[in-house]
Amino acid sequence: MPPLFWAVVILIGTSWPSISVGPDAIIGLDKVVHFSMYAVFAGLLLRYSPAPYERRTFVLALLGVALFGALDEWHQQFIPSRSMSIYDWIADVLGACFGLLAVRFIPQLAPPRQAPGK
Repeated sequence: MPPLFWAVVILIGTSWPSISVGPDAIIGLDKVVHFSMYAVFAGLLLRYSPAPYERRTFVLALLGVALFGALDEWHQQFIPSRSMSIYDWIADVLGACFGLLAVRFIPQLAPPRQAPGK
């Protein structure tokens, strides 16, 4: 299942001590990485859900990814040279919103619609 695989990728990436996402001179690059990772995660979650076009699925996916991001930020405080950051979590949630909206409104990313009653 792709969303589960991506969640594992995120957890492995955030469990390494002192991982660098680029030169220190590029301010905000870590937020771009957070945004991107969680956009993909949320998009995969919606794309592979059983009812991707229901509003309830959209809201539950957003809440689930936001909670996952919060728990991931919390767990990072126990990793050497890592810390918990509300700004990273905000980037996670904004990325999740983007990923969900992309899958919802870009036909090439969305799953095929099923005929009613199937």
